[in-house]
Amino acid sequence: MNSFGVAMGLDGINVLIVEDDPVFRQLIGDYCRKQGMNIDEAEDGQVGLERFAANRPDLMLVDLSMPRMGGQEFLAELASLAPEVPSIVITGNKAMSDVVDALRHGAWDYLMKPLTDLHILHNAMTDCLRESGGIEANTSLPEPTLKPTESFTLNDNYDALRNDPHTAQLVQAQLFPAPELHGMRCHFGYSLYKCEPVSDRLCDGFEADNDHFCTYLAHISPESTANAFVSVLIRSFFNQKLKRYRQGGSTAILEPYSMLCYLNEQLVKSGLNCSIEIVYVVLDQRSKRISMARCGSNIKAYLRTDDTLSPLLMADTTALGVGSDIEPSSHFRSLEQDQALALLEGSNQARQDLLNGDFSGVNQALDGGSGLQLRV
Repeated sequence: MNSFGVAMGLDGINVLIVEDDPVFRQLIGDYCRKQGMNIDEAEDGQVGLERFAANRPDLMLVDLSMPRMGGQEFLAELASLAPEVPSIVITGNKAMSDVVDALRHGAWDYLMKPLTDLHILHNAMTDCLRESGGIEANTSLPEPTLKPTESFTLNDNYDALRNDPHTAQLVQAQLFPAPELHGMRCHFGYSLYKCEPVSDRLCDGFEADNDHFCTYLAHISPESTANAFVSVLIRSFFNQKLKRYRQGGSTAILEPYSMLCYLNEQLVKSGLNCSIEIVYVVLDQRSKRISMARCGSNIKAYLRTDDTLSPLLMADTTALGVGSDIEPSSHFRSLEQDQALALLEGSNQARQDLLNGDFSGVNQALDGGSGLQLRV
C-alpha cells in the first residue's frame, strides 16, 4: 500500500471468493495467495454476505449458480450495500442473459469456466482494481501474452451470439433506453432504424448526477448478430466509468474525449476486430453547456433551432477499435433555451422523425439510420 492506502500491486489486496465448488474455490484461492493477496471464502451467497460484513474485501470473485443464495442475488444485495466494491463473476453458465443481468447487478467483469489460463484471471483482477482505484493506475504489473481469442473474457458468448440471432436480439433489446427520457432540466429522445434483427446502431441516455446528462450514438461495423455482444461491452465500459465517478473517483464519464480514448483502449484490447463510429455528449444542465467528442465521420452533429438544422463543424477521425492511436474531435458550446443538439446518420426517416418530434425508439426498416435529440 502507498501512503494513501492504495495498493501498488496485487500484494495485500483482500479478496472474497464466493464459490460452492470446494475444488475450484481452493484452486482460485491458492493462485491468489501466490500473488500475495489475502483470501476469505464462502460457499454460497448467504455466507458471502456474512463474510463481507465481517471482513470487508477490496475485490470479490463470485460464482452464479450456488445453493441458498445464488450469485445474481448476492450481487444485487451488494450493489445496494457497497456498490464501490468491485466484483468479477466466474461461472460455467454461458447464457448471455446472465451476463447482462450480472453486469446490471454491478459485476465489473465476467469470466467463463474452465479457466485454462489463470493469467486471464490475473489480468481481469488487475484491470478491475485499477478501474475501481484499488491499485494505482500507473502500476506496472507483468502481463502475459495472450492469444487473440483469450484477450477478452467473454469470447465464448461472442461466438454463441454470432450463431444465435434470436438470443442476440433479445439480449440487445434489454440495453436500449426508453424512446424519450426527461432529465432534471433536459429532454432526450431518439429513433433508430435497423435492417437486421440485431442492430448495428446503439444509443443511450443517462444522468451521471443531478447536474449532468450524458448520451451517445454509435454505429458498429461490420454488421453481425455478434454486435449484441459488442453492445453489452460498450454498456459495461460506460457503467464502469459511471460507477467510478459516483464513488468519487475518475471523472472520465464527464469528459467525452477521455471517455472515447478509454473505449478505444478497451476495444483494441478485446481483439474483437470491429470498428465503432460514435459521438458522446455531456450536458451540464445548470449552465446548459455541452461537451462532445466524435470518432468516425458519418454521425453528424447539428444545432437545432425550430425546424432548422445547422451543422456543427467536427473533424473526421478514425473510428474506435481500429488502432491504439486515435484523436477524437471535440466540440463545446452553450445551448440557448430554444435550441437543441441533434445527432443524425443514415436514412432520411430518422431525420424526419427528429424534425417532427416523433421519437419511436428502435424500429425495423429497409434502410438503417438513427437520430437523437437533446433539448434543454
